[in-house]
Amino acid sequence: MKIARSRIIAFMLIFSCILFFSPNLLAQQIKGKGNLIGKIYAKDGVTTVVGAVVKIKKTITVKVYESSKTDKRGTFKIEGIEEGLYSVGIITDEGEFYIESLIGVKANKTTLITLVLRPYKVEVRSETIKSDKVPSKILKFFTSPAGIAIIVATTGLVGYGIIKLFEKEEEVSPFK
Repeated sequence: MKIARSRIIAFMLIFSCILFFSPNLLAQQIKGKGNLIGKIYAKDGVTTVVGAVVKIKKTITVKVYESSKTDKRGTFKIEGIEEGLYSVGIITDEGEFYIESLIGVKANKTTLITLVLRPYKVEVRSETIKSDKVPSKILKFFTSPAGIAIIVATTGLVGYGIIKLFEKEEEVSPFK
């Protein structure tokens, strides 16, 4: 009787797992892929760029898709793209260009875009923030081995003091 019950329970658990995960499996199978088609223009906004390669990178999974080189009309195409938001980069003979805004691709849809090459400048700012509240010599001391030893010893003494504070004192009896 116990073996039959355990088999029924095992069967029910397996069946429950299958029911629980099946909507996710179906959703993954139904979910289609999208396409991206576009044109690339030079800095003047009129001349098409021939031989450029467009790379897109998904913001969440960092998966990269790459187009073939643009044709004489500056047209590129990327097929079979997962749904999501993508950052866009363009590689040409003149250099690399990056688009500041994100491109959205939907499943079973074709997204059409037009890109104009603009130089991408990277500015790196470095600032040192000084705080007058805590002198740096004190911070250096407490991060040194001697400072860490003092912190550990003080923590141990405080812990020992707290334990002794809450201990119950035994009554002194002359008959023990």
